[in-house]
Amino acid sequence: MKIHTTQNLSSSGRTQSTNNVTIPNEEIRLNYSERMRMQKTHALADTYEGKVSFKGKKEIIKKVIDKANKAADKETRMDKFLKGRFFDRILDLMSHEVLVQACISAVICMLLRPLTIMTIPTKKNKQDNMYASAHSISSGAVGIISSLLIATPFSKGIKYAQKYLLKGMNESILKRKYPNLNIESIWADASKTVRKPVAEWKDKLGNQFSTEFKNTLTVARPKPLTEVSEETLKSFGANIDLNAMKNKPVSEWVDRNGKKLHLELKDMFIAVKEEGMGGSIKDYKDTNFFSLQHIDENFLKEVMPDLDIKSITKNGERVHTDFWKKTDGTPFNIDMDIIHVSSYRETANATPLYTGLKRTNDTKYLSYQSNNGLEAGGVPIKLGTPVDDKMLAADKANEISNKWLGWLPDIATRIPFAAGTILLIPWVLKHVFHLEKSKKHEEPQPKEINMNNKTLEQPQRKEVA
Repeated sequence: MKIHTTQNLSSSGRTQSTNNVTIPNEEIRLNYSERMRMQKTHALADTYEGKVSFKGKKEIIKKVIDKANKAADKETRMDKFLKGRFFDRILDLMSHEVLVQACISAVICMLLRPLTIMTIPTKKNKQDNMYASAHSISSGAVGIISSLLIATPFSKGIKYAQKYLLKGMNESILKRKYPNLNIESIWADASKTVRKPVAEWKDKLGNQFSTEFKNTLTVARPKPLTEVSEETLKSFGANIDLNAMKNKPVSEWVDRNGKKLHLELKDMFIAVKEEGMGGSIKDYKDTNFFSLQHIDENFLKEVMPDLDIKSITKNGERVHTDFWKKTDGTPFNIDMDIIHVSSYRETANATPLYTGLKRTNDTKYLSYQSNNGLEAGGVPIKLGTPVDDKMLAADKANEISNKWLGWLPDIATRIPFAAGTILLIPWVLKHVFHLEKSKKHEEPQPKEINMNNKTLEQPQRKEVA
């Protein structure tokens, strides 16, 4: 195990296959405009800063960026769509599996199959092909209508029950389904007759109770200090002139007032390289990132064997690296060239906020629930509840039961759904498409001739080609 020296490494590339997670939909919706604005600003700065060389270029660049910011601050059509009620309703409808299946079937039945029938030559006549295409279109349309009228209301009812079932659930069931819940926190009175709203329940560590075990704390994928913008550094309280610091080691950087570069402990990340730790991003294979505020002491000692681990805390609180000592008592003086910072200004990729603690032998690092009451986006001062094996086992069982409940609308409505489809399709074909299935061509039966009490068959005439 070793610290990944990444002064000149690039962090671009694909997201990690195992430890990376994408930003939740709600966060994308909330931060979409801000990220777009910052991306446009950085793109313009990078483009013009390198190419404009005449006197007064800084003033021109500033004006261009200011105009770009004003333009970006205006809501685009995409912003309005993502924040609109229509998009919310689409997301709500897509949460019903039966409707999603019906929509997928409709695309096949109403578009792909008719196109195939009408374009591929067959022995059937044109009328039969039209009937088959209309039958397919009718089947897809009736499927969507039936799911909207029958299955979706049933599914909504179950989801509503699931949402409000928690408050009235029996204590023994709550303990089994949610081992992290502090049962005492659910009661509003000492006699245990009135329950608090679920939003006021607490887990065993005093954090807000959450049923979402997989909604873990994440941060923007950290990047080396040499790869971030001045704007990002300012957000960390470091007013650095990157042009003046160009080609200098980060450890020698000073701000515009001549003071040495200084960052908060929680904002300082190190990239630790160990086989099997992370994903396959270029130059970061087998690598994870750890905040110096939250990294486990024992793990930190493995990474930095010269560090006196007792020196990193005082009165139970972790102190800044300025006060860390080596095992011989001299200042530790951490090398700022190995420090990374995390900011969504620089990347849209997210990574779990690990501490180095192991959950099991099979799973290397512990994740933490996003239930610490702090806003997402930056590196929190306080960690959430650790997701242990008991919670994951309970979550797996809950997921299976929730799956069964999710399938229940499909199981319960399948017979009326199929019956409705069978009954409605002929009506739709006749009254909407004005088509009826052509009758099968019947071969004429041979005529019988009675002569002298004997029956003879008259042969059929065959047309001559």
